[in-house]
Amino acid sequence: SAGLDNLTSEEYEQFAELNRSYREKYGFPFIIAVKNHSKSEILDNFISRIKNTEEIEFSEACAQVERIAEIRLLDII
Repeated sequence: SAGLDNLTSEEYEQFAELNRSYREKYGFPFIIAVKNHSKSEILDNFISRIKNTEEIEFSEACAQVERIAEIRLLDII
């Protein structure tokens, strides 16, 4: 677990604000394959990726969806 289900109130607010800003900027939710990432690594990714252009971030979001699918497939085979 990345620990996102156990955030402090300050962390929750930080993630909520980043989520709002991200969705407003790109028009879709922040997507990351959380497996093998810590809470701080996810936050660092969020902060870094919100600076991307729309084209770069769409490509990264698609890559993350592919990674999530890969992880799930590997878990069932």
